[in-house]
Amino acid sequence: MTENRQSLNVTYSPDGLRFVTTGETPELFVYDRTTRKKILTLEPRYRYIKLKGSHSDTHQKLDGHCFRVFAAQYHPDEPHLFLSGGWDDTVHYWDDRKKHSIRSISGPHICGDAIDIDPIGKKAVLTGSWRRQCPLEVWDFDTGRKMKDIPSEPLCHCQLYCCQWLAKESVLCGGSDGNMAKVVNWFTLSTKGLLTDLPQGVYCIDNDKIGSRPLMAVGSKSKIYLIKPEKDF
Repeated sequence: MTENRQSLNVTYSPDGLRFVTTGETPELFVYDRTTRKKILTLEPRYRYIKLKGSHSDTHQKLDGHCFRVFAAQYHPDEPHLFLSGGWDDTVHYWDDRKKHSIRSISGPHICGDAIDIDPIGKKAVLTGSWRRQCPLEVWDFDTGRKMKDIPSEPLCHCQLYCCQWLAKESVLCGGSDGNMAKVVNWFTLSTKGLLTDLPQGVYCIDNDKIGSRPLMAVGSKSKIYLIKPEKDF
């Protein structure tokens, strides 16, 4: 398969029947897994909404992305529902049968694989933003309201490219500026582990999702660091 753009991310539906790609253009492409044919192009449109108390003014609402899209993630229990995020400081909710997004969250500045849905509770969304202030945030999936800010390290700020749920109460994230990766408990906000002074920023992370001591992988420059915790998270 070849896309006429730089492709930046891909996510499979939980039933394995479709996948969605994102890239340097605002559109998201839905493909059939078996035929590898494009089913639908998801893109924005402008909707004009009359402002409250006004007789003439209108407000433009964009139900889709307007810049490049770096991240997408299907809900583990919803075969057609997924989230996406990118440079335009929004996270959009999509139904892969509909051309336009169904709602959105404003705020996260996504520059990598930095959206994840809690695989255990399935009600919380983790976002990582490439910025110094409030880079790591947790949102309620159903309402889109922010549940918590996870602060940066006091002496080592890190603008995030990637983040992921880890075990039951922890998250793994990494980025640049501080060139680091860390594990933090999102309930207590305490840092459980820190990998610093890496050769470049951290652009990719993953974990095997096995038990309370998952094996973690962190990518920086030309190296992959494999980390196994000594204690339960």
